[in-house]
Amino acid sequence: MTSCFKQDDSNTKLQELNSEEAYKLFESVVKANLKMSAAEFLDRYRKGEYENKDACDNPRLLKVLMMVPQGL
Repeated sequence: MTSCFKQDDSNTKLQELNSEEAYKLFESVVKANLKMSAAEFLDRYRKGEYENKDACDNPRLLKVLMMVPQGL
């Protein structure tokens, strides 16, 4: 299970996501920030393309890197 925060008009709630929901959220964050699919990002990630980049210089990349699914 994965957890995320969900905000509505009145407050913020912690919501647990199943694997499919977590991947859909990850996919939307990757597309919004890096303009590529999650599959393409994960392929590049596994190949080490982001290892030598300073993510602090790129807040969009940092946001995606913080969401990489566990076990990869």
